[in-house]
Amino acid sequence: MLGSMAHMILIFVGFVAGMLGGLLGIGGSVVMIPAMVIVFTPAGRGDEIQQFQAAAMICNFLLIIPAVFRHQKSKAVVWDVWRWLAPAALAGIVLGVAASLLDIFKGNNQKYMKILFGLFLIYVAYKNFRKLFDNSDGTAKFVAKSCQTKWKKLCVGLPMGFSAGLLGIGGGALAVPALQLIIKLPLRNAIATSAATIMTIAWLGATVKNYGVQAAGDGSILESLRLAACLAPTAMIGSYFGGHLTHRLPLKIVRTAFISLMIVASFKMLQPGLELLQNLLSSR
Repeated sequence: MLGSMAHMILIFVGFVAGMLGGLLGIGGSVVMIPAMVIVFTPAGRGDEIQQFQAAAMICNFLLIIPAVFRHQKSKAVVWDVWRWLAPAALAGIVLGVAASLLDIFKGNNQKYMKILFGLFLIYVAYKNFRKLFDNSDGTAKFVAKSCQTKWKKLCVGLPMGFSAGLLGIGGGALAVPALQLIIKLPLRNAIATSAATIMTIAWLGATVKNYGVQAAGDGSILESLRLAACLAPTAMIGSYFGGHLTHRLPLKIVRTAFISLMIVASFKMLQPGLELLQNLLSSR
């Protein structure tokens, strides 16, 4: 059972994850997974990243629903892009979950999963840092012709789903920049369309991940539900407000705070890699 302090922390983490997930269309795992590692490391549970990913994937589905509702209310979701993005992402998330359950990511090798996730967080911070200096961020006009190439949508959807399944994330941190770069969507449309795609694929990823983790003995569905019960209610509230703020606030202020959070979280996740490097140097 969760202690009262851990319970309160996860409730707060859920709100922050939901707010950022709804605001930036990325899901909430980039906040939830590092937070669960930090919260449970003193209790000897810091290596249960497969379990934390499984719980976060349940939350990703639940928290993104209010955000999509808010984005659709603002008519920001580009459904013509979504209907090609979603099938490719569904295939990708199954492949990603299967890859995450390979032996290299189990047991003592779970530290490599942390390193991989930490590097991913650095990537997220880098992509957002670049956007700080883009004066046209979110203001470009949507050009319908740029979204007519089906293979481009499929090429965005498949890696989005694969990264979501492999790392237990929403996939939006990869999809939002790709939708802007490849599909030429304005930022707010990219965020909204990414959120709609996450809503479409997260349920499948959560189902496959949780059954896979339990079958492999790396966690239990019951524990995932317990963790999700702490995170999801406030995450859904935060997601709705985050989706609202997407269409009301300048994103540069939020990006700055988000980048700072990603740097702190990536440092925590990369600690196993730093320890390996230190041991290697000391042995010489």
